[in-house]
Amino acid sequence: MTFLRRIIRFPAILVWFAITGIYALFIGFGSRKGIKRVTKVAMLWGAGNARIINMNIKVVGDPHKIEGGIIVSNHLSYLDILAHAAVFRLRFTPKADIARWPFLGWFIYVSRPIWVNRESRQESHLTLRKYKETLEDGINLIVYPEGTSSDGKGILPFKSTPFEAVVSGNFKIHPILTRYVRKPDEPTLCWYGGMTLVPHCWYVLGRKSTEVEIHILQPILSNGKNRKELARFVHDYMEKEYEKL
Repeated sequence: MTFLRRIIRFPAILVWFAITGIYALFIGFGSRKGIKRVTKVAMLWGAGNARIINMNIKVVGDPHKIEGGIIVSNHLSYLDILAHAAVFRLRFTPKADIARWPFLGWFIYVSRPIWVNRESRQESHLTLRKYKETLEDGINLIVYPEGTSSDGKGILPFKSTPFEAVVSGNFKIHPILTRYVRKPDEPTLCWYGGMTLVPHCWYVLGRKSTEVEIHILQPILSNGKNRKELARFVHDYMEKEYEKL
């Protein structure tokens, strides 16, 4: 049964990537309004893929109240992207190297993301300008300020750069916590460290279902904090709430 799920789901995902990717290309051209239009496709893409792999998403809180702001989440896996896209209309902020990933990288590319290149200071300034423009347009940004995925046993320290855009415009921060529910004897759904992508994807495709919880916390304003103070404040708040889970 596990193998049958894989051979059904894999081509279904490829077809869905192609359909939504072509649609995103069609409506995403043009000005900043094109970016807003393509967020609807990203949501359709996430919801469709979640259904294909039987990802059951439990949302604690009201996602419709998040309109215009920066969504901050802990980061556990590439699966986070599917889960978050299925729940929120958002613009992605992936690391630049994800553009080279098969399938996922291509779709992210056509969704008009803000690529993050931490190796270049010049690129960082351009990224922050795009962050601010996106927030001014009332589009939700999703960021993973840990900078990498973790094993889910806690929340890694936050990088402060994404919070600069919030401070400069006093935009809202919407913290969310993501958690994958599994039985004690099951392999982890977190993808981190030196794990290889393909075997992990193959395992996920064979699972009967994948259970995800997204907890929407109270929104936060900068209230005069600089980016480093704000990053620490948001991290400590999220870590405290995460421990309760």
